[in-house]
Amino acid sequence: MVGCAQKCSTASGVRRRAGLQSGFALGVAAVCFALGTLPSPAADPPGVLDPTAWGCDHAGTAVPESITGDECLFCHRVKIGPGWPQNRHQSTIRNIDPEALALLKTSKSHAPFAEVAEYVLGRTNQWRFLKRSGAYGRLDMLSTRVHPTGQKAVSPFADAGAPHWEPDTFANQCAGCHSTGVDSRNKTFSAISLGCFSCHGEVDLDHTKDTIKVLLAQKRNDPARVVMSICGSCHIRTGRSRSAALPFPNNFVPGDNLFRDFAVDLSDAAVAKLSPVDRHVLQNVCDVVVRGKGELTCLSCHSVHRSSSSRHRRQPRSAICWSCHDGDVDKLLPNWSQANSATCGY
Repeated sequence: MVGCAQKCSTASGVRRRAGLQSGFALGVAAVCFALGTLPSPAADPPGVLDPTAWGCDHAGTAVPESITGDECLFCHRVKIGPGWPQNRHQSTIRNIDPEALALLKTSKSHAPFAEVAEYVLGRTNQWRFLKRSGAYGRLDMLSTRVHPTGQKAVSPFADAGAPHWEPDTFANQCAGCHSTGVDSRNKTFSAISLGCFSCHGEVDLDHTKDTIKVLLAQKRNDPARVVMSICGSCHIRTGRSRSAALPFPNNFVPGDNLFRDFAVDLSDAAVAKLSPVDRHVLQNVCDVVVRGKGELTCLSCHSVHRSSSSRHRRQPRSAICWSCHDGDVDKLLPNWSQANSATCGY
């Protein structure tokens, strides 16, 4: 009985303390309510995160050695190999094709360049023509911006003046997002277009036994901020490297914190001024790296290997939808595909 009395006494004490604590909490809540400071349960979390406060970067360091895409496709040839040559990431720079050659030849001043042009950059908004430079890891870019047939009502050749090869334009403006293994110090790259390293980074060779050792592997749960850094390293077009002053990050390696070196205005006012395409990207970036929301990343909607965004139709409606859609999620806004970038020139 003594033991029972002690238990009852203890339980009674706990109940009294719980009651006092409950009363205190209610009192605080009442004061907060009176002062208008009690937060709404539905309110978004305050934007207090520092995007630069985690991880590391490779700014100013040597580009790490990497496995080439051909080596990766030796094992991934069945599922990824067949579609990879046409993948938009892999073909962001592609061998010049008959259509592009024919367009060049329609202009008397541009026809001579059709004989030496080797590559085309761009697809729907504009084409830029490239050829290998005399220096390793560099490309010369034709000065003319060419609008593909049907994109403009006027002449497809937008730039006035005599066309000529520019040796530094690609290295200073485009290389960071259109080639692999970019060395910002020497302004060179290791591979034309985007290879596996651009998204998966340094790969442990033991990943053949344990795929979790590869960034973005299906069995690996990478933090949302890591995913957004990888995608944002190319798809954020409004930033600039703090260390190299280039419009792309200085020697970014997947897994790095992009925002340690890449300065981007993530304020609501700046994001609201962007075209729908760029605003769509920055809204998602802000949600993750500023507001700490990790539920939705680029990979929630986009399948990179299959070049598909069909999964976005299965996502719940949220503010990010309205950059391209109106109140009816099935109806696109008239300007939903508008993309304006001083960096890219369209």
